[in-house]
Amino acid sequence: MTISYIGGRFGLQWRNAGSFAGPQKHQRSDAHAIDRTFLSIADFFLVWIAGFIAWWIRFPSGSPSVWGNDYWRVTGHHWAFLYLYSVLFLLFAYTRKLYVPPRRPEFMQQALDVVKVSLTAAFALSAFIYVSGDRTISRGVIGGTLLLSVILLIAWRAFLLFPGVGGLTDARNVLIVGAGPAGKALQQYLDETPQLGYSVKGFVDRRLCARESGTSNAGLAQPLLGSVSDLESIIRIHFIDEVLVTLPTARDLIKEVVARARLFGTHVRVVPDLYDGLALGAPIESVGQFPTVTLHSRAIPALQLTIKRSADAILSAIALLLLSPLFLLIAILIKFDSEGPVFYNSVRLGKKGNTFVCHKFWTMVADAESRKESLQHLNERDGILFKISNDPRVTKLGRFLRKWSLDELPQLWNVLTGDMSLVGPRPPVPDEFRKYAVEHLRRLEVVPGLTGLWQVQSRQSSSFDDYIKLDLKYVDSWSVWLDITLIAKTFYVVLAGTGR
Repeated sequence: MTISYIGGRFGLQWRNAGSFAGPQKHQRSDAHAIDRTFLSIADFFLVWIAGFIAWWIRFPSGSPSVWGNDYWRVTGHHWAFLYLYSVLFLLFAYTRKLYVPPRRPEFMQQALDVVKVSLTAAFALSAFIYVSGDRTISRGVIGGTLLLSVILLIAWRAFLLFPGVGGLTDARNVLIVGAGPAGKALQQYLDETPQLGYSVKGFVDRRLCARESGTSNAGLAQPLLGSVSDLESIIRIHFIDEVLVTLPTARDLIKEVVARARLFGTHVRVVPDLYDGLALGAPIESVGQFPTVTLHSRAIPALQLTIKRSADAILSAIALLLLSPLFLLIAILIKFDSEGPVFYNSVRLGKKGNTFVCHKFWTMVADAESRKESLQHLNERDGILFKISNDPRVTKLGRFLRKWSLDELPQLWNVLTGDMSLVGPRPPVPDEFRKYAVEHLRRLEVVPGLTGLWQVQSRQSSSFDDYIKLDLKYVDSWSVWLDITLIAKTFYVVLAGTGR
């Protein structure tokens, strides 16, 4: 008996739910497989780009005329051998496991592997050209393609190590089911091997958590967070990306874990046993030295995430450069207008609850924070949010900066460093975060942004529920096209001067 599924970013539909023997290989949704496919396609195109550049350098406009009528034949031969080189590169790359976990190999090791694979592919290509007897192929083009492809491929891998790029280098938060010897060994191994990219947040077990059952946490480097029945809230509170089960013979428990985790699109894997045939046919992967059986996974839109992060880095860098004179002018005006500093730096919470320092231009009087409590009765927002349209703490210049959203321009630096994105939910302050219900935490599953669905559609709404609802709608329906649409609408909102 088998169980099959249709995977996607926003959940799974299960077939033959009454039976359970693991997913079929051809139907599984595998995040690592997506990473491998994306990286191999990117490498293929980078090799071709290197070939085009090498060709153009060796034969600039007008030079090929020496071939006369043989121009197109010689050109075709070069492109055919370039295609062969790119295929050989991918074959040797897969042989050397260039696209296989661990997810975070050392950069120098990656660079060395790229050089070795490139040299091997170039040697094989040269041997093939020699055997074929083709005298029209330029050694300069081959050498140039080799050199440029190595540079581009290593630079590409360096770019992927930039914080937050494509979501490929984020540490994956792990919850281990089973606090026995196998669970402890797995936790110790993951803690001692950080290059794998896993962060163990704790354990759950069939028993109740330690504070309720009197069970000791002795021997556990991470806490016993609760029982399997608490799995939903634990996944939300600790932003769990993967659940690793180390109780392979507990069939009913595994089915319960999968049933609960699939509601949140959480990756579930088991450190396997044969389960009397239960896992026959299921795909096997390794977490370092530990073999696992993938029972459920969520597809990662690696290409879209990389496009988003690349656009954030490029556009924020250009904007900071072009707007630097405006930054200087605003800084001078602030110093003339108030006694406070030029920038207001506050601690905010970003993706998965990680804290960072958010930057804005100073728009208030020097003692603004100490006066906040006395103004609570003027709050125009309900619930957790705090906002006053005619806040007496705001300076005259600050009111102008807020009206046209100029006070938020320094956050472009947060975008450049990866703490924020151009588009996403607004980052909450710690006081706001502490008042969140568990269901509100889902808005922190993505990188916060300068603008978002709430800012565009309901900026003046006083309802905290509307604020959360729109943020969660963005998380659930995110795409590159949605970001482009929201950026375009943001220009209209800003020009309308609706900030306050």
